[in-house]
Amino acid sequence: MYRTAMDDAALANLAFAGVAVFAAILSGLALAAYARNRAPRMALVAAGFLLLMVQGIVVGVGLFLGGWAPLLLLLVTAAFEAALLVVLFAATLVR
Repeated sequence: MYRTAMDDAALANLAFAGVAVFAAILSGLALAAYARNRAPRMALVAAGFLLLMVQGIVVGVGLFLGGWAPLLLLLVTAAFEAALLVVLFAATLVR
C-alpha cells in the first residue's frame, strides 16, 4: 500500500503532539520538584521541558495548518533545539 503526503503529515503531527504532551508532564514534575526544594538547577530543567512543550505545540500547529514550508518548520525546530541546549548548558553551570 502506498503512503501519501497526508499520511506523513498526520504521523508527524501526532509525533509532535506526543512530544508536547510528554514534555508537559515532565515540566509539571520538574516544577513540583522545584517547588519542594527551590534549586535553581531544577528551574532550568523545568524551563527546558517547557521549551520542548512549546516546540511541540508550535511545530504541531504548523503541520496541522499545513501552510508552512518544510524549511520554515526545520528552522523553527532548530531554534527551539538551540534554546534548549543553552538552557541545559546553563543548568550544568549553576551551583
